[in-house]
Amino acid sequence: VLFYSEHVFKDKSAKKKMTPLIKQLTKMFDGVEAVMGQQKEMAESAYRDAVAEAGPGQEKMTQGWKVLGLDKETATGIFEETKALGFLSRKELWEKEENDVAREQYEAEERLRQELRDSVDKDGNVIDPDADVDPDKVITDEDLNQDWEDDDAGDEEPTSGGAKECGNCGYTMFIAKGREGRFFSS
Repeated sequence: VLFYSEHVFKDKSAKKKMTPLIKQLTKMFDGVEAVMGQQKEMAESAYRDAVAEAGPGQEKMTQGWKVLGLDKETATGIFEETKALGFLSRKELWEKEENDVAREQYEAEERLRQELRDSVDKDGNVIDPDADVDPDKVITDEDLNQDWEDDDAGDEEPTSGGAKECGNCGYTMFIAKGREGRFFSS
């Protein structure tokens, strides 16, 4: 409301009617400087949106910066920045930023995978960068994406450690590795 009263209402009587509201807003937002700072941010944001909406192909600054109370230097900076970003709207910029972050994360993960492939073979031996490696020992993407299953997943009783549940009461006993014989000697 304050923004519109400052930039749209040019009649002195209209501005005078806004005085009580202006006083209230300055109290609510920590003084005149804070309110003026917010107004400036709103004006810059509105101009940025207007420039983006006008789209590519603009050869000169988008109109409206004077009405918003911006100086030519600020308006030129906003125009050039928006132009450099391809006249994308805020929503498009946010989406682009999300995609850029996702792409950076994917690329970082791929670099880590490549480092792993280059440093360790399938047997867990460290690879000498200067030595030839047996192609059958090189870790592949398939190896990295494989879901590892427990070797004895089909066994009723684990061969080393594990949990056992009583069929009558449901009590679960967690058995330490190497102690299975103490509980299940047969």
